Amino acid sequence: MDLPNRQSPDSPPGPSRRRFLTALGAVAGTGALAGCSFGNRDAARDEQTDSETADGGDGGSDTGGSGGNYFEPGPTVRLEEVATGLVSPSALVTADDGMDRRFILDQVGVVHVHDAEGLREDPFLDLSDRLVALGEDLPNWVAYDERGLLGLAFHPEFASNGLFYVRYSAPADDPELDHRERLSEFRATEDGERGDPDSERVLLDLPWERPIHQAGSIEFGPDGYLYAALGDGLNPFNGQDLTHNLKGSVLRLDVDGRTDDKPYGVPEDNPLVGQEGRDEHYAWGLRNPWKMAFSGDQLLLGDVGQATWEEINVVEKGANYGWPLKEGYHCHDPQLGTSEDGECVVESDRGEPLVDPVLEFPHFDEAGDAVGFAVIGGHVHTGSVDAIRDSYVFGVFTSSFTAAAGRLVAATPREDGRWPMREIRVAGGLDIQVLSLGVDGDDSYVLGTRAALSDGPLTKREGVVYRVRPPQ
Repeated sequence: MDLPNRQSPDSPPGPSRRRFLTALGAVAGTGALAGCSFGNRDAARDEQTDSETADGGDGGSDTGGSGGNYFEPGPTVRLEEVATGLVSPSALVTADDGMDRRFILDQVGVVHVHDAEGLREDPFLDLSDRLVALGEDLPNWVAYDERGLLGLAFHPEFASNGLFYVRYSAPADDPELDHRERLSEFRATEDGERGDPDSERVLLDLPWERPIHQAGSIEFGPDGYLYAALGDGLNPFNGQDLTHNLKGSVLRLDVDGRTDDKPYGVPEDNPLVGQEGRDEHYAWGLRNPWKMAFSGDQLLLGDVGQATWEEINVVEKGANYGWPLKEGYHCHDPQLGTSEDGECVVESDRGEPLVDPVLEFPHFDEAGDAVGFAVIGGHVHTGSVDAIRDSYVFGVFTSSFTAAAGRLVAATPREDGRWPMREIRVAGGLDIQVLSLGVDGDDSYVLGTRAALSDGPLTKREGVVYRVRPPQ
């Protein structure tokens, strides 16, 4: 997810950009983070002692944490704990099979089942032996391993055909590669209680040169096609390369069909069919799309920023979202890795208009206090929590390296223009780094870990799943 490992507190006085970057260097070696590559340069210029940067947050407050004053205060919700003992819960999804259960992915390779009795002891699927070795042999600029079990989607006809789809990071035989990104089909047992690990049919098996920027979300659309998000692989120019690879894009696949010698079909109305470029592409110009979800026929996606800005996009067929020529609404220099205001490029080399996001937020506010890093795409809440009904609810991974300091934000969808945002207040405080959001009927869920980045979250069972409730 491009989980950056950045730092800033939750209680006043918030750490400045300067303090944050010093802590960044202490936690992440050189400090170059997945979503925050400016860390190297600024941290090198910023010479403070570790003791000056030791102030961390309290993991949230009644007003949702400090983290700067960028967001207007918004509605209050309560979080009800429904599952614990996980490592890094990366998604919560459901199957249209009439059963009261939710499937919770743990990044370390296990799909758990959550039902009315809680988290079942036996997993639905265990692929931990097929994953790349998480946390091993990482460069010092990667402070959180983004690889692992990343996406799960159930076929619209799962109740009758038992098919489901998984995105995960597999080892690579080639020493020139870090790993391979795999999209596979599996089949459940006849009673639907477990997935059969021996039923794997690989749809995509993509070489990945670096241990980062693979994204991972997969979702079935109302058209019955599978949408799959791929990051740019830490090569920003992949966002505009539609010919040589599938990176930096949302793909659209027909899992029930076959096209040529591919193990999947390509919908005939995909935008590049019959044109230059790979037919699988549906939308492009993305950096590291972390979490996407359909609201009706509208696909909403969070794209993690590099230099300064995080963004949310409404994904449309054939649209180019500008990376690496733009970051949010701002000009981006892919050579320097910097973003700034000014006269930006407005179209691609192919003459496509660069589509702006519907909202953005900065890493730091005007006072230099951290707002947050790594946007976590969410969904439109249509459930029973009145305070956020019909709002697009999304997350901020963290605003701290040394404390659990995620944030929740509610945006108001509009037909055009920017969506206004307000920070969701959490009664009693938000005590996690936000990793994902999920929905089941009327209920919205927030997934995360209570382990701070400086504590090595993937080595601890501090993962938790919350159900969003009205405030008492």
